[in-house]
Formats: sequence, structure tokens, C-alpha cells
Amino acid sequence: MAVASGLFAPEEASFVAEMMAEYFGGAADGGHRCLVDDTDGVQAVAYCQPKPAADRVWDLTMIAVRREHQGRGLGTALLRHVEDGLRREGQRLLLVDTSGTAQFDRTRSFYLGCGYDQEARVRDYWTDGDDLLIFRKALA
Repeated sequence: MAVASGLFAPEEASFVAEMMAEYFGGAADGGHRCLVDDTDGVQAVAYCQPKPAADRVWDLTMIAVRREHQGRGLGTALLRHVEDGLRREGQRLLLVDTSGTAQFDRTRSFYLGCGYDQEARVRDYWTDGDDLLIFRKALA
């Protein structure tokens, strides 16, 4: 899905395989969540996990929609489902890390459109010239 969404090249997406191996290897027991829209094959996926050492703070590690299905509200609906589930459980915050490069302009617009605030920037985090941007949404 990370590749099918158009955001990552195949050689950049190994983190997804590692994340899913961890999830199916027991991380789900630690609160990690994986939501999949598989209405007609896998069209979208979201993965979130609790932030260690923080009070009821979660990280949206990945949300991806196949490129041909983007712009139809699928990602927004999936994100709302994640937020609603965490809210029902009394969680406080949902954080999202993303890139500051032009390739992620639509991604950042998506989070802003879903009510997230850009909370922080860490320069040259991912690599030289690629900043980490942290988005935040209060769930309470």
C-alpha cells in the first residue's frame, strides 16, 4: 500500500514489511492497530500505535490509499474511524510524522484538512534537506 499510494518507491517501503511483521508477531497485543478497507481488494490501510512513555498519546504510523482511489474520501473516512476508536477509549492525542518535501504536499494538506495542526518541525530529520513535520490532533 505504501508503494500503491504513490508516496514511496519499492526500495523505500521496507519499513512497512517490518511494521506488519511486528504487528502479526504480537504488537497487536500491545495496543497496535491495523485497519484495512478491503471492500474490493485492499484499497486503504491505517496503522497506529501508542507512544511509549506518554499518557494516552498515539502515533499514526501510516495511512495509505491506492492512488486510483485517492480523492474519494476513503482516507478521511479511515482516519475518522481511527480517531473515533481512540476517542471512545479515552485516548488524548494522535500525532503524525511526515516529510517536509514537495512530494508530501498533498499529504500535509490532507492532515490540515482533517483538523490537524502542524505542531513542530525538525530540520534535516529524514535526511539532509528533508524535514520532519509533526501534526497533532487532540481527541478529547
